Amino acid sequence: MPVLGGLLLLGLVNSWMLWQVLRGPAPTAVPMSRAARWLRLLLYADVVWLLIPSLLPGLVETVIGLALWVPALVLFTMVFTGSGWPFRLALLLLGLMEPVRSLVYDLADDSVFRLFMSPAYQVTVMAAGVASFVAIVMLLLAQRRDGRWSRMTLLIGLGIFASAFLVELVDGLTRGSTIESIAEAMDVLYIVWLARTAHELNREPKQNAPLRVPTAVAAAATVLPLMVIGAEGRPHLTYTWQSDEPTECWTWWKPPRVADVPANKRDWAYVCSVSKPSRHVSDQELLGKGWNACARFAAGEPVRARPALLALLCPEVIGRKYPDLLLSSAQIAQQEAEKENIQRERLRREARKEDALCRDPWPALRTRFQATASYYDWDTQPYGIYDAEADTEEDAEKIWDAKQVDTLATSGQLALIYTPSQDWATCVTAKALNSAPPPLRRKGWDEVVEADIISESGRLVMETLSASKVRFPNLARNGPGRYRLRLYTRPGVDLVLIYPARRAA
Repeated sequence: MPVLGGLLLLGLVNSWMLWQVLRGPAPTAVPMSRAARWLRLLLYADVVWLLIPSLLPGLVETVIGLALWVPALVLFTMVFTGSGWPFRLALLLLGLMEPVRSLVYDLADDSVFRLFMSPAYQVTVMAAGVASFVAIVMLLLAQRRDGRWSRMTLLIGLGIFASAFLVELVDGLTRGSTIESIAEAMDVLYIVWLARTAHELNREPKQNAPLRVPTAVAAAATVLPLMVIGAEGRPHLTYTWQSDEPTECWTWWKPPRVADVPANKRDWAYVCSVSKPSRHVSDQELLGKGWNACARFAAGEPVRARPALLALLCPEVIGRKYPDLLLSSAQIAQQEAEKENIQRERLRREARKEDALCRDPWPALRTRFQATASYYDWDTQPYGIYDAEADTEEDAEKIWDAKQVDTLATSGQLALIYTPSQDWATCVTAKALNSAPPPLRRKGWDEVVEADIISESGRLVMETLSASKVRFPNLARNGPGRYRLRLYTRPGVDLVLIYPARRAA
């Protein structure tokens, strides 16, 4: 039953609207000026546009609506006869604020406003809304002073002003679709007002004294720009907006460093760092607690707040005990880089000492293509010999996937050599030979193994073994082809011989 009653009321309202629109203009009383004729044409076009359902994109609809209303607003200021030019100029400026805001909002990406909707933007939206209400009141006052429009037209225009508040009230107090539809149906007053205003444009205006700008309107026109711009310095700022939408205030994974935040934004950074969505605490209260903690910290009393957060409010107090908190991220990064360089240089010196202790385990077998370096196997990882220009990922997977991994494991263009885990370095010597070495000799070695390795590019390289970065020569003496790799190993010593497989004995 309530639904049926609501639909019946909606039908009556729409019927009354159509009757008001289609009843036609009043009989011609006086000749109309060119501006009045164009104004009537635009008002009728606006009525038709509002009555016809549209499936166009939102931006297109906004542009068409503005193309009809903005020229009509300009013509209104030209047609009104009972108002002075200051009043009409104020009406034009205030009336243009809302169309400009609507156009900017439709041109911008919605996600930008959802993610970065700042308090300044929301104040601008509020100011534009207040300006539109003031413009409606001024427009109705100008119509009344002009004298050509009937009392019913003025009352319907006043209903437009009142219906906006009523729609918001009903929408906020109810959740039913029927009540919301009834509230939205009151928008027909705007269409009826447009139609009646166009119908009665040909009446004779009354010649009365010009209507001056009311004091309240002048005050509103002065205050609204100040609301948008804001004062240069305010005693209290609200950094977090009380809304469910994300705002410009976000939470850092860790407190920002005070040297990285401009001085005029440190209070804002502190509030954003300590505020919690689950607790509704004002920004002023948070700042007050922070300053109180700074005073107790300066007096040597224990505080629960983190020094890194308090540094945003009182850096001179926190810096006395924690000077590192006053450094910027760039300075911290520079310190870390210097520590890494010192550590790297220390490891390089130690590696050079270890390299100097290593000796060639087979000095009788000399070649110009050999090198010796120390290798620390801290995490039981092998060192490798591979083709410098080959993709050895598949070869490595085959070795790692094998059920049993020996001391020497090869696959294609990759060879991995596993050394026993120990607390001292292993001296690794690699020699590239032009022909096969003497037969296997096992005396003095725990294990001697051989395997083949392929080099398609003719460049077999040893990976960098120590921090001293000893460079090994190209181990493929005869260019591309298959090579034989022989490994002699005992605790602390590895000897690797590489020679062409086709000349192997």
